[in-house]
Amino acid sequence: MEKPLKGNFNISGSILNSQNAQLLISTGVHSLDSILGGGLPVGTVTIIEEDMYGTYAKTMLDYFLAEGIVSKHSTLVASLDMNPCNIIKSLPAVIQNDPEESANSNSESSQNNKMKIAFRYQNLPTSDKEIHSIGHYFDLSKSIRPSDFENADISYWTGQRIENGKNMFVNPAYNELLKAVKDKIKEGKFFLKDNPSKRTILRVGIHSLGSPMWLPPRDSFYVMSESRDLDMFIFCLRALVRSAFAVAVITIPTHLYHENSLDRCIHSSDIAMRLQAFSGTELENNFSLSDYHGFFHLTKLAAINSFTSKHPGSVEYVFKLRRKKFHIEKLHLPPDVQEVSDKTVAPSMGCGSSTKHLEF
Repeated sequence: MEKPLKGNFNISGSILNSQNAQLLISTGVHSLDSILGGGLPVGTVTIIEEDMYGTYAKTMLDYFLAEGIVSKHSTLVASLDMNPCNIIKSLPAVIQNDPEESANSNSESSQNNKMKIAFRYQNLPTSDKEIHSIGHYFDLSKSIRPSDFENADISYWTGQRIENGKNMFVNPAYNELLKAVKDKIKEGKFFLKDNPSKRTILRVGIHSLGSPMWLPPRDSFYVMSESRDLDMFIFCLRALVRSAFAVAVITIPTHLYHENSLDRCIHSSDIAMRLQAFSGTELENNFSLSDYHGFFHLTKLAAINSFTSKHPGSVEYVFKLRRKKFHIEKLHLPPDVQEVSDKTVAPSMGCGSSTKHLEF
């Protein structure tokens, strides 16, 4: 194990965590990297529970894939709901700075000129900084240039070549995808035992795994909510990725599955997060949450090379999707100040009372 670790420092788009010796890569979302303690550990499987419409989970997957292409990582994209080629073509474009930084800096500079605070607070940060991030910045309003991914090592899986041989899954598509990942790891020499001339990392992005498009042939008895194919696939993929320089991110429409199936998927994964969108719920018209689009729940964090994992505890996070950026931050509710009319003012008591008679 010591021999592969020597080359980890030269892998593009990665950083070695000095606290637990984890090799980390960026998710593409700087705020998410900070929540995860620096990024995604290499050799792990992350599942994202999709919102009802799957929009925001797809955006997070786009960030993950775009970061891999810019960092010169190998990529495997798999989907039965969309053409993987179209997923790559619609990835956000890389830019030099934060897309919202320039607009915020102009407003903050004008406010600072008008307002002065105590000297002891001048050097303190005004907001939570995104630390330990090694990723790039992306603009969601622009698509990636064809020249950025033409020479990239990208493999696509559409499920068209499905063999009906014997396997442990009811749906043979799961077996074929697992085989495709294994072949990609073997061909690219991503196993820990391999010694390639130049070490890189494989990013596996699977879009909407377990959706209705993953139903098996009609002649097989299959109930989506009670099937074990989904959690068995995650368990097998986790064992495969753990033995290689690879990271997998999977989006799952968990609202289609039973709670027991969801618990098994979370248990089989390393990192689990859930997106709870406000759209279509009673929280959509909540004035206090009008600046956000949903709650972000970190269900599980990987504990690799450590006894305990970093977890935010009782901190609540929310996410918002702007025209150019997807961002996750802590929930800060405004103060609950209610306007009180003159007719409902509570009577004053004591010597300064406006009443003529005092009650003892």
